[in-house]
Amino acid sequence: MKKIEWIEEYLEEGLRLAAEEGHEPSLKLLEKLLYEEPGYSRLHHTIGIVYFYYAEKIELAEQHFRLAIRFDEKFAEPYWYLGKLLSDDERLDEAIEIFQRGMKAKRARKAELLNEAGRAYELKRKFKTAIRHYRKALGYSAELWNCLAIEQSIKRCKRKQKN
Repeated sequence: MKKIEWIEEYLEEGLRLAAEEGHEPSLKLLEKLLYEEPGYSRLHHTIGIVYFYYAEKIELAEQHFRLAIRFDEKFAEPYWYLGKLLSDDERLDEAIEIFQRGMKAKRARKAELLNEAGRAYELKRKFKTAIRHYRKALGYSAELWNCLAIEQSIKRCKRKQKN
């Protein structure tokens, strides 16, 4: 799906409003845009972020992240957020499936998706699989701080395997 430039400015404004003034004015602005472009993936993604991080309405956030994916499967961002939401909600199998689907999206943040999938497997106590995902994440990571964090995750899983 192509970016709609005039909406993109409103999406940035909506996120700014959420951070500075709270979720209500932000959602008021963003929900008006739904009448103009109800099938715009980035709009649903932004609404999902506001519900997830600012309004703490998990069900509505999940709904909008899923709509963002449905309207544009190649848009990478909602996969990470939806997977994170599901993982935080202890729906680990669903989270893993979303992270894996996200790997196929255009410009996917593969290191982050693989790292989160590794984390979900670690929480499921599937340490070998978690380590495998963490190692793949290392292959896609270019920042030293991120590599060090992933290496710590691998060490942590190895320690857990021994216990």
